[in-house]
Amino acid sequence: MCAPLYTQSNNELTVMSILHLLHPFRCLRQDRRGETALEFALIGVAFFGLVLLIFTVALDIFLQMTLDDATRAAARRVQVWGVNGTASSGGQFASAVCAEFGVVAPNCSTILQYSVQVAPSFGQMSNVSLNSNGNLSNTAQYGTWSSGTFTSNTITATAEGTPEFLLVQVAYPLPFRLFGAANGVATENGTASLYSAVATVVP
Repeated sequence: MCAPLYTQSNNELTVMSILHLLHPFRCLRQDRRGETALEFALIGVAFFGLVLLIFTVALDIFLQMTLDDATRAAARRVQVWGVNGTASSGGQFASAVCAEFGVVAPNCSTILQYSVQVAPSFGQMSNVSLNSNGNLSNTAQYGTWSSGTFTSNTITATAEGTPEFLLVQVAYPLPFRLFGAANGVATENGTASLYSAVATVVP
C-alpha cells in the first residue's frame, strides 16, 4: 500500500503538491493484484463467444446434412410407394421427413415447410421459392399436376413408359440464432432457414 507523503494544509497548489497528489495513482499503477482476473475477463468473454459461435455453426451444418438425408429418403418413399398409399398426403410426407430429421430438430412437425409436386414435366409445376425471410412461397403443397390442374394430397402414377417428374422442396426455420451466424453462413442460402431440394425423373 502507498500512503500519502504529506498533507497540504493550505489552498496553495504548487507543482510539488500536484506531484504529491498524483503519487497514489503512481502506486496504483504498480499494484499488480487482480490483473489475472481482469485479463481473464477481457479475453475469456471473447474466447467463449468464439467457442459458442463455432458450436452453433457446426450444429447448423449437422442439421443441414441430416435434413438433406431425410428429404432424399422421403422423396424416395413418395417416388416408390406414394401411389400405393404410403406418404400419400402432405401430413404423412412431413411425418416421414421428421421421423429421421426430427430426432435432432426441435418442433420439426410444427414448423417444417414443404412442397411436393409431381407432373409430366418440370415446366408444368408451379414456381416455389425461398424468400428472404426463410419461408417457402407455398409452405404446405403436396400433389400432382395434370393438364394444368393441381390435385392436392394425391400422387398418381403415370402410364407405363411415361416419365414422371418429382420435385421436393423442404425448409426448416432454425429455432435458434447466434450473432446472425445462421444468415448465409451455416444455411448457405442467405436466410435463417435450412433448405433442401430433390428433383428426379421416374422413367
